Amino acid sequence: MPETLCQQAIERVMTYLHDDGVELDAETCRQVLRLVDRAMAEVDGPDLPARCIELVPDYFNLPGMDIPAPIPSLMRGHLGYYPHD
Repeated sequence: MPETLCQQAIERVMTYLHDDGVELDAETCRQVLRLVDRAMAEVDGPDLPARCIELVPDYFNLPGMDIPAPIPSLMRGHLGYYPHD
């Protein structure tokens, strides 16, 4: 049996959340279903999975990415041209 569009959307959101470190418990699943239901009311057709991913921040607090500062700090370089006296 081929996968329906709403199944693809649910799977895509669940994979996105899992990859972002969100625990996939029963409450998360219910929240994903609410998200997909809202997206289905707004969009009909192949854009459904993309719309679901756009709605993720409205339904979930995702852990932020901490990117460390570069050490030593980056400074603009030069091409090796030096002024002559």
